[in-house]
Amino acid sequence: MNKTTVVAKRELLYIPPFGLCAYLCGLVFIDRYATDKAKNTMNQAMERLKRNNIKLWIFPEGTRRNTGAIHEFKKGAFNVAVQAQVPIIPVVISSYTTFLDKKLKIFESSEIIIEALPEISTKGLSHNDINQLMQKSRKLMIEKYNENTQEILMKNSHKIMKEKSYNIQETLSSTTH
Repeated sequence: MNKTTVVAKRELLYIPPFGLCAYLCGLVFIDRYATDKAKNTMNQAMERLKRNNIKLWIFPEGTRRNTGAIHEFKKGAFNVAVQAQVPIIPVVISSYTTFLDKKLKIFESSEIIIEALPEISTKGLSHNDINQLMQKSRKLMIEKYNENTQEILMKNSHKIMKEKSYNIQETLSSTTH
């Protein structure tokens, strides 16, 4: 996949130096608050990407919230895929709770699983099929997310138990003083 780009919210364009670098790398920036403008940007981008055989990464949840769940999908990615009649290749990333310390707001060493699922064809689908396509994609991704997250949690159970033990000890020591 040497020809890949990503859809990002337009606000990121204005974060120096990230925005300039991302722009020069060909990221597709959309204005999430101007639906018609975002659709137009996506349609133009899709035509250019199809012509140049470039893959497009879209995060169908929009802004990710670290709640341990896959949230409802937005329709944009599915509208574009159906309109362009290109397949969807769901990519699932397991939970990153094993290496993200929320309290200290730091990353620690650990593992995650990133898995590409079989492609979902959009050939012959129309605008009327988008909700069903979204539900099918989301269901497959949730199943794989849960499976891969369980695997990661099992591999890191010693670390999680150590962390819980540390939190219990910290709580006990603060209540005895």
